Amino acid sequence: MQFRLFVFAASFIATMTFIAGAQDFLTVDESAIRHHAQQQASPVYPPIAKAAQVQGTVVLSVKIDASGRVESVQAQSGPPMLRQAAIDAFRQWTFQPFEKDGKAVKATGSISIAFDLGKDGSTPDELKTAKEYFAVDGECRKAVSNHSDVTNAASVCDHAAKIAEQFPSDRRFIEKRSAYVWAAWATIYNNDFSAGLNWAKKAVMVVQLKHDDNSGSNAAYTVLALAEAKSGDLQSADSSFSTAEDFGRKAIAWAKQVGFEHGDSYRQSLNQDLHLHAQVLQVLNRPQDAQKKLDEAATLQ
Repeated sequence: MQFRLFVFAASFIATMTFIAGAQDFLTVDESAIRHHAQQQASPVYPPIAKAAQVQGTVVLSVKIDASGRVESVQAQSGPPMLRQAAIDAFRQWTFQPFEKDGKAVKATGSISIAFDLGKDGSTPDELKTAKEYFAVDGECRKAVSNHSDVTNAASVCDHAAKIAEQFPSDRRFIEKRSAYVWAAWATIYNNDFSAGLNWAKKAVMVVQLKHDDNSGSNAAYTVLALAEAKSGDLQSADSSFSTAEDFGRKAIAWAKQVGFEHGDSYRQSLNQDLHLHAQVLQVLNRPQDAQKKLDEAATLQ
């Protein structure tokens, strides 16, 4: 999660794919966007974000007109404190026009703009920890996605979270929250509810520092609610699901406002939260409240 401008070899550029999009737009991949860039501007690290030690990658949804100028740019994801800086920088980019059938056309796609505090005082030890963390984090996600060995997934994700705990207390917030959420999910599905609850609480503690976006906050409170429910604390699970749902609704509203093309994933997350919450409410003998959750879920389908 650091800001770099990538230079791609000509042999790689030759393999780029261009897919015709609606309204005479070409949908292009990130390598094509970077290859066509003629003038690039580096983002200015927001002082408030630097002071809060916030870093990470902002994913932008961009449209480039037929003359090679930026037509529109919106943030899809990334730390809220960094999004406007990424947008402001990208608006200054200019491009060699994209072509289809020999004619200049508009293009649309996504590009990642990363911000790295490693260039602003990260110690060698922190950079070493980050390198180790990202390697194990990748193994964790693959193990969870595989579904075939939940014990291994729990072990790998637990390891990644313990590495993340070594990051300084005043930085690497997104990495820590993400690591704790994945560890919570993995250990819960391995029926280690105590470990799952521990990691979920750590994830929420990071979220409460207010350096995350609504989607990340939703994930932290969802896994906390699940851990509480699995541990038999249904009253706490009820409260945590409500908080998760609030963040989920905000994430959906934001996606709608900016036209985020993957906003359906936020709707799916909220739909899941509402169904799980309804189950908790049924056990708490609150059938009317449970039905309200199911009714709201039905509007998301």
